[in-house]
Amino acid sequence: MTSHLPPDSYTARRLKHATPSHLHLTSRRTFIGPIPDGWLKSHRKSWYRSYLPVGGRLGSSSHKSSFTAAAAVPRVDGEDGEEAVQTVLEPRPVSDGEALAVPATTGAAPRLSSQSADPSSTTSLLHSQRGGSVTAEPEQGIQKRTTTARVRFDDASRLQIRARASRLAARGLGRNSKMKDGELMKMDKMLVRIDITQQSLGEEFDEKLSQGVEAKTLDKWREFMIVCRKQSEDDTVGVLQLYKTRVIAASMDEQDKMKKRPKAEIILSPHRARVNLYSALDKTLCIWTRENSRTTIYYLRASSGAVAVEWFTFLTSLLGWQRPETLQIFVPDLSVTLRIDDPFSTPEAAQIMSDAAAGDDTALMKAASHEAGVAKAIIARCVDMLRDSPEWADVMKTWSEGNVMGLAWKRYDRLEWVHGAVEQKMYGTSAMQRTHDLQLRPKDHYPLKTKCRGETEPIQEPSPVEGFLIRLTSQQGHDRRLGKMLFKRLYFTTQDHFLLFLRPSDAKPPAPPKMQTQANGNIPSSDEIAKTVPLKLDIDPYPLEDDHISWLGHNAVPPKELTQLDEAASTEAQRNTDMLLAADGFIDLCDIAKVRKMRKGATPADQNIEDGDAVDFDIRIDPTDSLIDDGSTTEVDEDRTFELLMKNNLVIRLQAYNKSAAQVWMSRLHALVTYWSARAKADMDLYKSVRAQNLAALNIDERTEATVGSFAYKWEVQQSYASSTLYNMCGITSCRTIHLSGLLFRKPRRHTTFTRCHVILASGHLLIYQDTLRKRSGKKLVHIHHERIAAIDLQGCYIYSGLLTENDLLYQNRTFDSNTPGHNALPRIYLEDGWTSTDEDAMTTFVIWHSKSKAWFKSSHFVDDVKASQKSAAKDAKSGFEGKVETKLKRVSQLGATGRSVVFKARSRAERDHWVLGIGNEIEKLSGREAEVRVVQAGKS
Repeated sequence: MTSHLPPDSYTARRLKHATPSHLHLTSRRTFIGPIPDGWLKSHRKSWYRSYLPVGGRLGSSSHKSSFTAAAAVPRVDGEDGEEAVQTVLEPRPVSDGEALAVPATTGAAPRLSSQSADPSSTTSLLHSQRGGSVTAEPEQGIQKRTTTARVRFDDASRLQIRARASRLAARGLGRNSKMKDGELMKMDKMLVRIDITQQSLGEEFDEKLSQGVEAKTLDKWREFMIVCRKQSEDDTVGVLQLYKTRVIAASMDEQDKMKKRPKAEIILSPHRARVNLYSALDKTLCIWTRENSRTTIYYLRASSGAVAVEWFTFLTSLLGWQRPETLQIFVPDLSVTLRIDDPFSTPEAAQIMSDAAAGDDTALMKAASHEAGVAKAIIARCVDMLRDSPEWADVMKTWSEGNVMGLAWKRYDRLEWVHGAVEQKMYGTSAMQRTHDLQLRPKDHYPLKTKCRGETEPIQEPSPVEGFLIRLTSQQGHDRRLGKMLFKRLYFTTQDHFLLFLRPSDAKPPAPPKMQTQANGNIPSSDEIAKTVPLKLDIDPYPLEDDHISWLGHNAVPPKELTQLDEAASTEAQRNTDMLLAADGFIDLCDIAKVRKMRKGATPADQNIEDGDAVDFDIRIDPTDSLIDDGSTTEVDEDRTFELLMKNNLVIRLQAYNKSAAQVWMSRLHALVTYWSARAKADMDLYKSVRAQNLAALNIDERTEATVGSFAYKWEVQQSYASSTLYNMCGITSCRTIHLSGLLFRKPRRHTTFTRCHVILASGHLLIYQDTLRKRSGKKLVHIHHERIAAIDLQGCYIYSGLLTENDLLYQNRTFDSNTPGHNALPRIYLEDGWTSTDEDAMTTFVIWHSKSKAWFKSSHFVDDVKASQKSAAKDAKSGFEGKVETKLKRVSQLGATGRSVVFKARSRAERDHWVLGIGNEIEKLSGREAEVRVVQAGKS
């Protein structure tokens, strides 16, 4: 029996890319209680209400809490260990009145089985975007979606889809485009830099060839609205305009009546303009034109790689490039190359594009849906070809049972999965065949097992742990002040190999246990909640039963309860993200040498410390909690205190609620330290193995490897190896809270120096933590944890890398090495993991650019809503009612203004590639949520 689950639900989207077992192992957690009485008294209401369903009431007799505790543990000291206090949680059933709103879909939802994943799935995990594009599931028939009331095209989206359909229809049906001169063909917001040179560039220009070109920057990076219009004079095929405004005229005739004109125009002609993909990594475009004796180079950086590649395909097609009629797909696991004829066209597609070119909204939605299903169709054709071959039939049977197949663009040792926005715009990525190889691979995820030193069998990743603790040391490892021991109440939670801590006021413990609300509808008191919280809660949104999720298998639950279980899983994921973003610092589990019981005499303060419980676990928490220590004490309860011995010989003392809780913390942290120390070593071994494999395959040395990885052409690195484990799907599909983490060197402003820092990439944010603690004199101090020093919200940011960052570097390594003339960078080794690098500065650098200036903007959606309100107000005025219509404005970046650049250097070119792709993917998830452009008729703004 299978369960009915909406295709756009959180769980359905995750099951499209991972197995139920993977979801179970990456979503489970353990909360070690109890919750302090003091915290409950300060945060009980907001915490309890955050888990109530939308529209739910406290007084409802049918209310049931988010998790069910099997048994309550008395709040007294116990002698038993972890086994004696183990508790299992069950997701809560929900009453009819508590059902959460789910995006409406027409027609019956497909039957989703949790026991097997679709081997050809490329469904995006991105949420539906209002105005930017139309998201449709390939599994659903297009007729079922055409009557959906919530589908809404704005003017910009309608014009762009119509223009693309018009070009495809003209090519497919053999007739001329129906677009008139001056009409909009495409537009997007981009970051632009303009250079000039006296040299004459040839037919090709990219990052590799730019090394031999002396150019001067005419205009540094600024944000513009890039608009392409059709123009058919002489050999001109279009014109590219750079606007400082988001209000764009619908046609060229109407533009003359607008107040703001374009800052610059680029005439697109096969004889006067050239376009190329400047960087194959960050997808920066370059357009160069020759006028008199000067060549002007325009560097265009789109908001995401998917948008950039779509523009590249669009511009090259406009200038005469013909898309190949065949598509070659390599299957590396089988060493087989498949050839697919005319992969983007079907008889139905030609008619759809023709109707869409005429401007019909229904046809426009069909065109968008058809393009989103292209990747799925290609995978299905490849799988069918392999199954039809007797040689590979058995292999394909094994693949379909335990793997989810996907497409990935490969270049040297780098894999870029066809997923999300790239999948939705598959037509636009076809030009990537010039620089990348398209491969069919199983979608690998981050490993959940690893081998420890001296062990023959791999160990499973332990469940993360979280809960309230009292820290008895400071950041520098100091444990005393005037002979007394310092203490600070904190909430600790683990994510990967980070033991994060945050102030109790920012903590979000898991959902309240099962209990009845009071008769008058009030929230239960602190004492009532505290008495029912067990010592250990196993949080498991996806419990397994015979290799499938229990509430999606044969023991199916009612549809409304199913919706609530899915919502509970989404809420749990968001809770983990919120706590990560609120964390004040972390302790690296890989830096811990041993987890042990408290040893008296291990620190100098012990000579003045007596056994006692002066540090109250349940004291009331100050709502204005700060990072300053809560106080000092001369008494410590040894039975409920344990120590983390760091590799730098400092000791971290942590105090739990009682002896049983301390034993649970010790056993869980010991397992996590053992696993993640081995996992970190295995990850670095994989980096080294991939590089060694490519050095041998291409017969190059380590110094040449960085140049080959950055600048080599596709045919030069055809035999290179790329690991799908290294470029796994977990970060892309948000299987884990942390997308990427590691060491980087950061320069917050252009004219400052680089400092080493720890960086975590998660949920559209770049969290930056201090790496080293120093005195004012600069002397390094040993310390126990890393405090957070900065955070970058990636919403509205751009990223570029490689040689384009030379102007931001300013001071590069100019060391002369007599053994290798022409190379400035000396060989480096990083002692923490043995990683080596000889890469030049520009090959390891990337820059995050964000706008400094803001402006107000009326979006097209708001304008439409205001017009509707004005009509309604006019009707009310006739009936004697007078009302005022307010125009809604939103805050946006100011176009045409300079911004601020944050410069980062990785340890090597290989690590930089990971960071650029990871940050680009997070920016892509955030971009296009709402249209920031308005297409108007003449005289209307």
